[in-house]
Amino acid sequence: MKTENLANMFVKTEYGHLVILAALVLQLASNAMSLRCYYCTIQPPSANSNRSARFCSNFDGSSMYEVECPYSTFCMKKTFDLQLQKGKTARGVIRDCAPQRYNYQTYDGTKWQSQDAVADKAYVAGCHPSDSHGVKSPTTEYCYCSGNLCNGAKPSSEASHHHTDAMAVIFVFNAMKYIRSLR
Repeated sequence: MKTENLANMFVKTEYGHLVILAALVLQLASNAMSLRCYYCTIQPPSANSNRSARFCSNFDGSSMYEVECPYSTFCMKKTFDLQLQKGKTARGVIRDCAPQRYNYQTYDGTKWQSQDAVADKAYVAGCHPSDSHGVKSPTTEYCYCSGNLCNGAKPSSEASHHHTDAMAVIFVFNAMKYIRSLR
């Protein structure tokens, strides 16, 4: 259904302006939802973890690997090479939300309270090799990106996100135009 038809349908109701306003608020809230990233690991989750075993060796870009990242503004992909015996190399990949959550304490005059925040300037988009500081360690590359599912999504899926965003902008524009016409 076209956005204009949807808006016209709501205008005809007795409480049309309230419905449009509620739809606008819901649209803005959905746009403000947290970032979604792919999550997979090379080791089983601990017994007290609430995450299921999603191994990167089985990663297929399906929704089974998608997670919400409420405390991240970046997705992360870590790639590392391990040197094995007889000159062989094994490559490992880990996908997750970038660790940007930090906790601090505030005092409200009567008690201390724990607060969570996001260090939104903790990373720079792009791929960066790790610095081993002179220690022999696996070759590791960290890649950070800020788009939904950007740490492993197939290139063709990115276009569908742009289409959804464009439709949201059109809907918000029409809703604002309608609200202004009520004045």
